[in-house]
Amino acid sequence: MSKRIWWGLILLGTLAFLYRVRTVLTPFLFAILIAYILYPLVVAVENRGASRIVAILVVYAILAVVAGVTFWLVIPSFLRDIEEIARKLPEQASQLEDLGQDAVGFFRRIQLPATIRDGLAIVMERIQAATESLAGRLLQILMAAFTHIISLLISPIFAFYMLRDHKAMRENLLRYIPAKHRGDALFIMQEINGALNGFLRGQLLVCLFVGLFIYGGLYLLGIPYALFIGFIAGLFDIIPYFGPVLGFLPAAALALAESPLTVLWVLALFVAANQIENAVISPKLIGDRVGLHPLIVIFAVFVGAELMGVLGMLLAIPAASIIRVLLAFFLLRRPQAE
Repeated sequence: MSKRIWWGLILLGTLAFLYRVRTVLTPFLFAILIAYILYPLVVAVENRGASRIVAILVVYAILAVVAGVTFWLVIPSFLRDIEEIARKLPEQASQLEDLGQDAVGFFRRIQLPATIRDGLAIVMERIQAATESLAGRLLQILMAAFTHIISLLISPIFAFYMLRDHKAMRENLLRYIPAKHRGDALFIMQEINGALNGFLRGQLLVCLFVGLFIYGGLYLLGIPYALFIGFIAGLFDIIPYFGPVLGFLPAAALALAESPLTVLWVLALFVAANQIENAVISPKLIGDRVGLHPLIVIFAVFVGAELMGVLGMLLAIPAASIIRVLLAFFLLRRPQAE
């Protein structure tokens, strides 16, 4: 059996093991993300003469102050929005149900061929059913996100050790790799780092822009729940292609409680944010760093959603990027070298 087959079996076994213990990996995944984001700041402080530990503590202290001020200013308004939304959900569901019934009745009254009229009635009934369940699904997604709060609180501790000991951890890992393959291992690590480095930081900045843009626009227009809708828009924008749609649906459902015109304003803001993101911000911050075709990205997001839900959708692109680097090395580069 060739070495490539052995390496392939090892890779498959590792992936199967990670999937089996996926529920305990969440804090470590958050920690890796935090370490990736903070590493340039730590290096910048370290270059000014501070030790690695002092640099990490300085960055943590600055972030703690920023987070504290942000929570102090934002959390009260955010909690009021959630409380108001939870109070109005039954009323909103009733309004949506009445709207759907009115639309079905309208299509039944107008003079259309029976086949078209029945088809439109079926479509409207299905839209009504999907809309009625939207609020419940939104709450389920939010509850699933909040279940990871504990993991998020533990993750900075893990990230501290990763930032402090990442060189020693890499050297210890290389010790278990035969000397003749260490160059290949270092090459793979550098390729993976190059694929993920700019993407993760850039994507978070893009999401921050989208959330603030939506919030600012809604606030200036006087639309209720602006902070909550902006938060949802920025959170879901992490998911490529599907994020803007997933963010718009709950926003539209909430805006519909005000008026159909409000929904149009919300739609216009989402479209404007998406166009600015795709045309200006994403090319400059992210570019094509992951090297994945859009169809591969969509497929990866679907697979991530099937395996791990919302968390899987968030991890789909980094995981696909790592797999791309490994496949390119073992299936393309090695035969050329030989």
